[in-house]
Amino acid sequence: MVDIDVQIEGVSDRKIADAIRKRIRRVSRTIARPGDWRLTVSPSETRGQWDLGVQAPAGRHFASFTEAIDRLPDLVEQKLREFLELPFSDTHALNN
Repeated sequence: MVDIDVQIEGVSDRKIADAIRKRIRRVSRTIARPGDWRLTVSPSETRGQWDLGVQAPAGRHFASFTEAIDRLPDLVEQKLREFLELPFSDTHALNN
């Protein structure tokens, strides 16, 4: 398990922010890669979009997407898995 420093900006709903952190922890349990990791979720400068940045020892990844705030936990997990080339299963309804 790797420790990921998580920064969530622009999400005032505590339940959603907690769900994002939970999803990141779930993914981090599958990572056996050492080093400093940082993940940032924030509103994009483009109205209605969100930015996701992942800084890892092997490099940086960045994604922007347009989605309702309540979908952020799903999308953050999916994008993090894509960056890490891990499978994503749509089990969010069972594991919230």
